[in-house]
Amino acid sequence: MPTQRFNITFHLILLSVFLLTYRCSTPKQTYQSKENIYQKSNQSLNASFLVYHLNDSVSELMFNIPNENLVYKRPDTTLAFYASCRVKYILYPENGNKTVADSGNLVFFDRQGTDVFAKNISGSLFMKAKQGNLTCEIAVYDLNKRTKTSYSLRIEKENVYSRQNFLVRKNNGKVLFSYYVNPGDTLVLQSLRNKSVNLVVDYFQRDFALPLPPFTAGQREVFQYKPDSFYTISRTQNDFKLVVPPQGFIHLITEPESKTGISIFASDPVFPGIKNADEMIKCTRYIMAKKEFEDCVNAANKKNAIDEFWVELGGSQERAKTLLKRYYARVTEANKLFTSYLPGWKTDRGMIYIVFGAPNNMYKFNGGETWVYGEETQSYAVRFHFKKVINPFSDNDYIMERNEYYKEAWYRAVDYWRQGHIYIDN
Repeated sequence: MPTQRFNITFHLILLSVFLLTYRCSTPKQTYQSKENIYQKSNQSLNASFLVYHLNDSVSELMFNIPNENLVYKRPDTTLAFYASCRVKYILYPENGNKTVADSGNLVFFDRQGTDVFAKNISGSLFMKAKQGNLTCEIAVYDLNKRTKTSYSLRIEKENVYSRQNFLVRKNNGKVLFSYYVNPGDTLVLQSLRNKSVNLVVDYFQRDFALPLPPFTAGQREVFQYKPDSFYTISRTQNDFKLVVPPQGFIHLITEPESKTGISIFASDPVFPGIKNADEMIKCTRYIMAKKEFEDCVNAANKKNAIDEFWVELGGSQERAKTLLKRYYARVTEANKLFTSYLPGWKTDRGMIYIVFGAPNNMYKFNGGETWVYGEETQSYAVRFHFKKVINPFSDNDYIMERNEYYKEAWYRAVDYWRQGHIYIDN
């Protein structure tokens, strides 16, 4: 046991990144996981995880769990309420071999008084993670509620330059579980395995377009890996300090030849939520006709324009509120689940998730994911296949295998929204 601690066709262009390439090998068809991590039941906990490599054989799995969705009980005659959880992990080789490389678990309690106050519960476990890449399957059990929430992480430990070799904290000392931060934040980076005295900071400003529809053949448009500017920061004692730029993102590297490093993204404080009517309009493009979209974009009052769009679809104010609430909730969920070097709602998986909802079944395997809508044994079931893309900015980048076959399913889902219904409200 490890040591533990606390009917619309639109033409859009998708930008990509130089050196974003598919894995050369065909993914093994031995699935590593069938946990449907995109269903609501696996999102309600809102737990966050990160991995930090301490040395060549030990890594730290850190977790941050908001207590708002935990069940508190009074187990005895005292007035105190308790939450009780177990965090369990299993490490597997990434090559599809299901031989367990390491496993461990931690049980923790949160004691409160007669009233339960909102807080985040943080802790960590030490894992025996040797050189190479691994898959980490995580389960969080609410022992009072008797529920299980599943997560999956990729462990990158091929070299000392990758993002998991850096622990990022805010200036107040709190560990950063998301690389999307506010402009102007001061961050402190620590790295025990990477002994470099300098970090090169490449700064990018990019406006990424929406993905193509799933039935539209097209290639990712490439832009050269050339930062808009760059500078160097030096280690102060054991840490690096940097200030987040006003927009865009920065890529920090210690080995320029490989471009392997860690990326920090400047985002609006409301992210993963939607900040204004202009962004609402852009997110709704997936179910809008071209003219509808242009009318909303060019409207003098964008808020009124997007509200009128939803009222037209819903047929009434009340129905419109229900539709837009669920649609934009999916946008927020997509941002939480699929954000990479661009916001999650602009990704292939985000597009499918927003329009179709969470898949009925999801298979995660070495090199990709398969989403299934409908009964798998039936001929009408729709399967979307996503290939993992290797890029220097994110480990969460997947691209869909597009096919003319998806046209009917896509139009059916879009039409369902346009008729005033929520497509697969799961």
